[in-house]
Amino acid sequence: MPSVVTVTLALLLSAAQAAGDLRGSLVDFSGAAVPDATVTLIVDGRETPVPVGNDGTFVIPPGGGVLRVRAGGFEPAEITVAASARGPLRIVLHPASFASSIVVTADRGATRLPSAASATVLSSAELVNSAAGALDDVLRVTPGFTLFRRSSSRTANPTTQGVTLRGVSGSGASRTLVLADGVPLNDPFGSWVYWNRVPLAAIDRVEIVRGGSGDLYGADALGGVIQVLTFTPGRPRMRAVVDGGSHQTGRGSVFGGTTFGAWTATAAGEWVGTDGAPTLDPAVAGPVDLRADSDYKTGFASFGTQRNAWRASARLSGYSEDRNNGTPVQVNNTDWRQLSGELAGVIGMSAWDVHVAGGSQDYYQTFSAVAGDRRTERLTTEQTTPTEFVSVSGQWSRPLGRHSVMVGAEGHQTDSTVEEFRYTLVAGQNLRSGPFLVGGKERGAAVYGRMGLALGDRMTVSLGLRGDTWRSEPLLATLQPKSLTFVSPRVGVGYRLGNVTLQAAAYRAHRTPTLNELHRGFRVGAIVTNPNVLLEAEELTGVEGGALFSRGGVSLRVTGFANTLEGAIANVTVAPNVRIRQNSDEIRATGAEVEADIRLHRMVTLTAQTTLTSSHFRGSIATPALEGNRVPQVPRAQYGAGLTVTPPWFTAALQTRGSGNQYDDDTNSAAFELKPYAIVDVSVSRQIARVLQGFVSVENVFDEDYDTGRTPLRTIGWPRTVRAGVRIALP
Repeated sequence: MPSVVTVTLALLLSAAQAAGDLRGSLVDFSGAAVPDATVTLIVDGRETPVPVGNDGTFVIPPGGGVLRVRAGGFEPAEITVAASARGPLRIVLHPASFASSIVVTADRGATRLPSAASATVLSSAELVNSAAGALDDVLRVTPGFTLFRRSSSRTANPTTQGVTLRGVSGSGASRTLVLADGVPLNDPFGSWVYWNRVPLAAIDRVEIVRGGSGDLYGADALGGVIQVLTFTPGRPRMRAVVDGGSHQTGRGSVFGGTTFGAWTATAAGEWVGTDGAPTLDPAVAGPVDLRADSDYKTGFASFGTQRNAWRASARLSGYSEDRNNGTPVQVNNTDWRQLSGELAGVIGMSAWDVHVAGGSQDYYQTFSAVAGDRRTERLTTEQTTPTEFVSVSGQWSRPLGRHSVMVGAEGHQTDSTVEEFRYTLVAGQNLRSGPFLVGGKERGAAVYGRMGLALGDRMTVSLGLRGDTWRSEPLLATLQPKSLTFVSPRVGVGYRLGNVTLQAAAYRAHRTPTLNELHRGFRVGAIVTNPNVLLEAEELTGVEGGALFSRGGVSLRVTGFANTLEGAIANVTVAPNVRIRQNSDEIRATGAEVEADIRLHRMVTLTAQTTLTSSHFRGSIATPALEGNRVPQVPRAQYGAGLTVTPPWFTAALQTRGSGNQYDDDTNSAAFELKPYAIVDVSVSRQIARVLQGFVSVENVFDEDYDTGRTPLRTIGWPRTVRAGVRIALP
């Protein structure tokens, strides 16, 4: 039986054909329908609700009026319809500005908990209309986002894909937690991030919360939290992206979801293949140097049910990746399998939920030594790292009048073994020794809570506290286990004064060394970096404060921050071409973020941001040679801007991003300096049919040749790339 809404809309459309009524549709600027909207027609001061179908269509009578449109995650729109209009009407909705975005990550999904954290939201429309070829490249336009190196995840070794916010860095490990629907994307062994694990077609939005969030999220969230949220199957829905272009690159990404009774099901998959791009400066490249490439397959399937006041769901995910790292010998591959589940419900005024996740990963990598003339290379190290991991968490929250409270607990365990073979050149033969086994087991447990206080109509206060225990047990019996207990508090204040909201927060958080930092060494070019089983935890103390202004179509936010990272784990140079992971004394990172979102017209949106950061080693008693040096891979200035134009016949998006100089080492040697850069991307799309859109994008339009690393040989960024394809969006 068709639904009442479907029958009603069918009757309305029949009447429209007979009486000359106007038919319209609501879409975002990627061309996808926006069905969950409230539409009101205003004629001579009288407001009449307008039904919206599951495909985002609606019908209004002739004679004109004002259409008022509101939809979650989008800016409200008012469109004047002339009495002479004949239709069809196509209304393009723009994502909500950062001043009006609702961010669930800032309070771990609990409602009514105020947060003073600075947050940015990227919608699915913004993601698919970006010319950047990977999620990490898109995120570079957000304030303060940096990876350990400038390289795109399409060519960079996964172990360098540690993400940092606000200059809190020192090594390749992430100081920011990355989640996908509440489940960590950070590698459990090394904390790096596989940015492609979530298919593009499945992403509803990405939330970036900057500032220490250790009171809710623990040791991985020193700099903040990034969460990828996928579509929920509230109705049958399908999204797909198919494209191809330069460097023999092809991509297919698809998401589908449906409901049947009280049950829901979703599935998504993505495949990418490419010949890759050169990563070494042509001026120094030799016959041994190849294009670095990455081919991967990823996907998930989930099932769930909701009955009255409770719901349950389960998801099975898989990821497989093969990479060539720029020479015939240097390769790595990853196979990841994960099963997760959630059980949640409401009892009276209280909400509760339980998450469980577990899985395994196999990681393989080789390292080589390349001859000075870059004509030959030989294998030096071969590593295989199997990992098993499990985590469980539970949370309870409820309102207390105008206030709110949340408490929770979680635990995790990771078990990894690094099996390493070493190769030594003896009398012309590359002899293998080993296997050498290192690694260990890591356990952690925590309890946390946050209280939100509404002190009048203008002021809100949030108080958070978390206690953690951590234990790391080495595989080798000759090494001693390490354990630690620490407390992470946070307090935030928000005060609303007309169109201005003032925010401030202070926090303390910790990060424990990963199993990778403790036990696994690696080689990049001529530089060898060794592990250190004596590493201790890092401890962050931070404050931030700022103001948010919003009026009409203009939103402006200015935020200042000051972070001190004690015992920062850095890759410290101890000999020519030799580094070791070591606790330095202190990193002090201070800076400011400025963001603007300006709606110049209902068809034109301008965004811009800049981040200024001073991040230096200070108080260096343990590492005196580092005193005053800039922290590796942290630029003094970063910036980005975007312009989106959505006239009735096409959508055009332009983005630019860049940064000042930075260093690839702790000594700040001129030989390891990365010069400033800026690149421009452009994307243009047009509706072909009701559910089909074609697009062309150009990444790095001017083919900028920019530094990404010094090993000490110069490596370069992703070149100009042209892609073309189609997008399909069924409601």
